[in-house]
Amino acid sequence: KKTLERSSEKLLLFLSEHSQPGVREGIQYLRNRLASMKPDILMDPIYIGLFGSTGAGKSTLLNAIIDRNFFLPVSGSSACTSYVVQINTSSSKKHEAKINLLTDEEWKDELKGLVELVDPNEDSEDNSESSDAASKITAIYGKEAEKKSFEELCTMKPIVPIPPSRCIIFKEKEAKDLSDKMRPYIQSPSKEDRKMQLWPLIKNVEVTLPYSQVIPEGVIFVDIPGTGDFNSKRDEMWKENINKCSVIWVVNAFQRILGDKIHEKLLREGMKAFQCGMCRDISLVATKTDELNLEEYNWEKKKQHKNKHDAILERNEAVKQEKRRNIKKILEKHLPGDSEIVRKADLVYTVSAREYWKEETLSKEETEVPKLREYIRRFYIEQKKKMLMDHTTEAMAIFSLIMSLQSNQDAQAQLVKKNHLRGFIMQKIADLEKAIKDCFLPIEQPLKEGVEEAKKSYRKTVQSLL
Repeated sequence: KKTLERSSEKLLLFLSEHSQPGVREGIQYLRNRLASMKPDILMDPIYIGLFGSTGAGKSTLLNAIIDRNFFLPVSGSSACTSYVVQINTSSSKKHEAKINLLTDEEWKDELKGLVELVDPNEDSEDNSESSDAASKITAIYGKEAEKKSFEELCTMKPIVPIPPSRCIIFKEKEAKDLSDKMRPYIQSPSKEDRKMQLWPLIKNVEVTLPYSQVIPEGVIFVDIPGTGDFNSKRDEMWKENINKCSVIWVVNAFQRILGDKIHEKLLREGMKAFQCGMCRDISLVATKTDELNLEEYNWEKKKQHKNKHDAILERNEAVKQEKRRNIKKILEKHLPGDSEIVRKADLVYTVSAREYWKEETLSKEETEVPKLREYIRRFYIEQKKKMLMDHTTEAMAIFSLIMSLQSNQDAQAQLVKKNHLRGFIMQKIADLEKAIKDCFLPIEQPLKEGVEEAKKSYRKTVQSLL
């Protein structure tokens, strides 16, 4: 940072002392390039996106990763993380949450779609979508509001107070206190609890935790609402957020990855993000791997495992290898064969957040939560090294151009000096010639007259001598 600042100052000083066209423009361009380079490049965040359908266990997994049990709400009955939730760490000692609301224009765009969903004249493929849309409208405008037209709703005043800043901020010393205040906002409210009527207006939630050793500062987790939910808007959210993620974790419950194809769809979307340039790594994270019926497993596999622990590890490893082969085929189809991600060993993680906390059947290491943390730390270091090397290479290229320009400037200066010296000498020669002419001019005429007189008198002189 200091080197870039000193270099920029020296170039500015050079510009103030030189006005030669061409050179000045070149130096100014290079100075602008140096000034545009971010000295705090290592502070650029690394986004890790968690994608999966509701019930995949994303929130439970995140709680285990950040080592805070039940920090994000988890529930089997109500959909959690109904909005994009970002979690990062900082040097602050307080836990902070920023709940960003939709702007008035954004809400009207969404409201128009909600009205269409509840319109009885429109054919709806899913009644739950219509019910959800009606709930959002009544939460903001009151009972019977779902029967109003879009134009009528736009003229109505919301029944809930909306902060002018469109942002709600909580700061708490303890994680539990912040979690309690956030919970109503990031968990779909039940019919019995409608205190937080602002929930339809929430755009995203940004959570900042005090720095901890388990997560490097600068890593931001992005918990994306899953696909296949009753809220169709969720399917659009992850498409918008996927492009900024450096890492994509496709999260699904262990039993689901054996059946449905949602994770394969998400993997293909991840390929598109990878090809766009932002995404650097993709993995499949299977959650709830502790769920196993030992008797059914032994009967199905014709095994005689005496304990659940061994059966879980055997099943997890078998499924991991199978899914790894499938994912590798997908990767090879969409990416170059020499891509690092195609060659990496760990494409699939089998995780149990529940066992991470309880350790009834599996040890902490066997839950693979520590393995994911180590992966994050290793990826973070590798990416920061790459950023620094790219930054240094660009800076060196600019300095090389400056040196080249300076060399060209020296050569141009020598040429100017040479031309000036040649001109000076030629001028002096011309001055000398003029001076010589001026010296001989007074005697030139008498000499001519003497020559003519000699020509006339030489015959007389010769004859007299003879």
